[in-house]
Formats: sequence, C-alpha cells, structure tokens
Amino acid sequence: MSLPEPGPVLAVSGLTKRYGRRTVLDEVSFTLARGEVHGVLGPNGSGKTTCLHLVTGLLAPDGGQVLLNGVPVQDKKSRDFLGMAPDDLPMPASLTGQEYLAFHDRLRGRDDSVTAADLAWAFGLAEDLDRQIAEYSHGMKRKLQVVAAVMHFPDLLVLDEPFRGLDPDAAVTLRKLITSYAGHGGAVLIATHDMLRAQRDCDRVTILHAGAVVAEGSPAQLQQRYSVDTLEEAFLVTTGLEAQQGERAQLLDTMLKEGWER
Repeated sequence: MSLPEPGPVLAVSGLTKRYGRRTVLDEVSFTLARGEVHGVLGPNGSGKTTCLHLVTGLLAPDGGQVLLNGVPVQDKKSRDFLGMAPDDLPMPASLTGQEYLAFHDRLRGRDDSVTAADLAWAFGLAEDLDRQIAEYSHGMKRKLQVVAAVMHFPDLLVLDEPFRGLDPDAAVTLRKLITSYAGHGGAVLIATHDMLRAQRDCDRVTILHAGAVVAEGSPAQLQQRYSVDTLEEAFLVTTGLEAQQGERAQLLDTMLKEGWER
C-alpha cells in the first residue's frame, strides 16, 4: 500500500533503547527510500536486531522516532506499510503453514491467499503448507516467514538474517525477490552478517558498533572512504576489529603449530 506523498518510506531519527543502565541502541538515525535495499551491519551485540524490532514496533524506544510513510510506527495505520520476517521470534508450532498465512491475513483484514500460494510455490513450499509448522525445518520456517511478510506487498520489507538456513535454491529465489521488490518501488531493510551479500545487494549500509552508527553509505563509498577493497574490510576498520584480526590470526597459528608438534 503506497502513499502518493513524496519522502522516505522509513525515517529513523535518534533511536535509543536502554535496558537498565545498559544502552543497547544510542541515537541511531537513517532513512530508506523507495527502490532501495538498505543493510544494517554490525558485530554480535551491536544492536542490529534491536534496531529492527524498534523499526517494526515490536519494541518501544526510550528515545527517538520511527516513521513509516510519515506515520509513527506505534500508529496501527503503519502496519499496512510493513512486512517483517524476523530471525528470533517463535512460530506457532501447532498451526499448519496455510493456517499461519491465513492468520496473517486476518490480522490485516485482507485476503492475500492467491499471492501467498504463488510465493509458496516460488520458494518450493507449496506442497508443505498443509503440514504443521512443528514438522518444518529451520529453512522451511524461514521461507514461510518471508511469504507472510511479502504477500500483502508492503512498502517496507524488513528481513532479519533472511538467508540463514536457506538452501542454495531458496537463497537464489530470495535474492531475486529482494532485487525485484526494490526494482518495483518497494524498500527493503536487511540485517545481516553476510558481508559478501551486503556488498553485492545493498544500495546503502549502516554499520553499528556498540549500539551506535559508526559508518553509513554505499559499499563503494565506504571502500573508497577507508581505502579498502571490500565492504568486509571497511566493516573491520569502522568497528575497530581490524587490529584484533592480526592478533587472533597469530594466536591461532601459534596454538595450532604447537598442537601439531606435540
């Protein structure tokens, strides 16, 4: 459901989240335009998933604002603009795949069953929709979550580690879906550890470290800015992990050498 008004699909401003005295996300800001694939990168514990949960309204921020097509994410109207495939939320094991998709339809007051069936076929899941989710593998659950997120054609598609657990065939299909989705004017926000996919597929990336933004730009811009050849190298430089890599490599080499000599 797209609005005719100009402006970014997603506007994140000063987003902050605390748990007690610990600040998990510290005044994070970025925007996401139509037709853009935007990656959120960072080491474990950097705040990537927390950021996505705040963007989608699963968590309430302690500061800052999230707007979807100019509508605060806390407003129920924003739900029509949003689809999410999470990485860490449990799924109702007693439901069949078909019942799970029908449940999402009821939540939105829509009937996207035809689109859901086509998407399930594209991901090789059509013959499994009558099975209970308890019988699904991790990869099958991931496919079902993607179908549920996409089937109503939201303006913003949010994917948390979307390629984790997918077989090569499904991974190719998902990549084509993401590219086509943005190509037709949707916006896609991805949290990932996969630097190669981010470099290849993302128009822009935001790199988080310890809950704060340490770099933002296109992969090419970051490579040029930090005089490196890959996004992975830029990631290591901006997060301060580059120096540790040499120390770790030396430690492992020494440990293995001594181990083989025993």
